[in-house]
Amino acid sequence: MMLPATNLITRVNSLTHALILQFLESNKYKNTLAEFRKEANEIIENNPKLFDELPLTAIVQNYIMEEMKNDIEKIDLENCKIDDDLYTPGTTIYPSYICETFSQIHSTTILTVRTQNIQLTNYNDNDYESIQIPMIITGSADKSIKFTSLLTGDIYNVCDVHKGGVLAIDFHPIYTTMMLSASMEGSVMLINASTMEVKQIFKDHNKYVVRAKFSPDGSMLFTASYDYTLNIYKFCGSSTPRLFSPHIVNSSIPTSPLMPTTPSTLLTPSTPLPIYSKIHTIIFESNIESLCILPNSSYLIVEIRDSNYLHYVNLQHTNSKTQNFEITKHNMNANGGDRVSFTAMDIVASPNNGGKYLLVATDDENGRIIMFKTFNTNDINKNKDIALLWHSSGKYFYACGIDAYPRVYSIESKRLVDKLKGHVKNNGDSKISNSESDNDKLSGHSDVVRKMWYDEERDLLITCGFDKCVKI
Repeated sequence: MMLPATNLITRVNSLTHALILQFLESNKYKNTLAEFRKEANEIIENNPKLFDELPLTAIVQNYIMEEMKNDIEKIDLENCKIDDDLYTPGTTIYPSYICETFSQIHSTTILTVRTQNIQLTNYNDNDYESIQIPMIITGSADKSIKFTSLLTGDIYNVCDVHKGGVLAIDFHPIYTTMMLSASMEGSVMLINASTMEVKQIFKDHNKYVVRAKFSPDGSMLFTASYDYTLNIYKFCGSSTPRLFSPHIVNSSIPTSPLMPTTPSTLLTPSTPLPIYSKIHTIIFESNIESLCILPNSSYLIVEIRDSNYLHYVNLQHTNSKTQNFEITKHNMNANGGDRVSFTAMDIVASPNNGGKYLLVATDDENGRIIMFKTFNTNDINKNKDIALLWHSSGKYFYACGIDAYPRVYSIESKRLVDKLKGHVKNNGDSKISNSESDNDKLSGHSDVVRKMWYDEERDLLITCGFDKCVKI
């Protein structure tokens, strides 16, 4: 038989008083207990049997356990919805052991690294002679950018046009010798990497430029700084490059498995290179730490210091005179609150499904990594570390930044699958969990790994860090 509503409310009220009384007694809160007995005396005297109920702490524990159970069930349901997107068939092989070390490129900390096929062209016997050489490009605290042969380890070129440490490097997706670089002193430059000729200099920032990237379609470039500003530049024309390399290139250099298998169309002296002009500046409330452009160049995602929001900048309709780069904010807190518990230090979009998912590395003291569905900040998975890099298959991602060891995580199992040491291999034993051992680390560095680059053409992972070394 169901109790009338008034009787039920009275019983709940009496039970609450009894539970509070019991809690105060068990914790020896004597002064508070005395006051409570005095003010609630009538209710206590009229309900002596209520002392047989569960103590307050037990009820709270039961509530917490029930909430945890509900959360787990909710996560399982969310994962079922995204299985088709994330759990794609394909390779289970990824770079997992060291094959080469370059320790003499720079004498100071290497701040950024990547690979690129660089075309070197000479005028010889009334004709142009060109060859593409796979290079490791490194930016260092010594203010230089160095071009090192991936085949031999020889340094081909040194670019020392910046007046501060080089924090970011990117290459144009179509004009593959056009390099974008950003420095600690606030300058950004467009450089012809074949000739070392500076094509453009941008001095629109007055503090560290921590991010500089081309859009995937090459129509725009973006720079982000600790001066709180994001600058957007758009293609506005072209120039004619000088394509004579300062180095004599031996065209008889033997081929290698590391040489490009599908070289892009070679540039000629008459090939116009892109020129950019600034079209918009967005001022944020704090230092910009990370940015990511979706693969279709439709949105730019920005995260700033001391903010719990991802900022989506709309890049569509950029040919319109009314384009205002509208910003939409998505809260990263699961409960929707405004508490700032971490900053997103790196954001990368998934490579194999059009950027449907974002990996976000945080500055949380535990090095937490969160996976979000793009435009939806209900987190799907959480791991640890600080800088991120997807494998091209979309089945794995690399993470680094808290020590000398890059780690490999499986998207499907949501587990750490490799932190191999030295030349030991482990390609995803299902028994591996998030626990670590000395045999589980991709080793070789003696200090914190700062940046990584994945060379999809050759299936190589390139790392650099505070030990002044580059590892492949």
